[in-house]
Amino acid sequence: MPLLDKFAKYPLLFGPSPISKFDNLSKALGKNVNIFAKREDRNSGLAFAGNKLRKFEYIVPDILAGDYTHIVSIGGIQSNQTLMTVATACKIGLKAVTVQENWVPIPEAEKATYDKVGNIEASRIMGGDVRLVPDGFDIGLRNWLF
Repeated sequence: MPLLDKFAKYPLLFGPSPISKFDNLSKALGKNVNIFAKREDRNSGLAFAGNKLRKFEYIVPDILAGDYTHIVSIGGIQSNQTLMTVATACKIGLKAVTVQENWVPIPEAEKATYDKVGNIEASRIMGGDVRLVPDGFDIGLRNWLF
């Protein structure tokens, strides 16, 4: 029995991620080159954020067994992890709180819109309680409270 079969699983994926051949890129790179990509962005209908959803298949059974109302996650402003947290919470009927920190340098030209587009906007559209904090990336404790 495979090791993961020992754990409860809540199905969130369509199945194995599809493999796509990139014909144009292969052709551009020359003779005898074939480029393929495992398309984690196409393995579910939940926000297209790829492999971040796989772990939720194993976390959700414990969440559903508990008396929880929210899922909380922390990540960078455009984090796929926080996006999938909100999408998963929506799927199972819970609320999501995401704490979005400044983990990567933002080009000056993007500073006015970086926290208003992409993954963070999708999280807001899905009803996520998105909280922007000025902290940068580290593994320390946080001083702010909810």
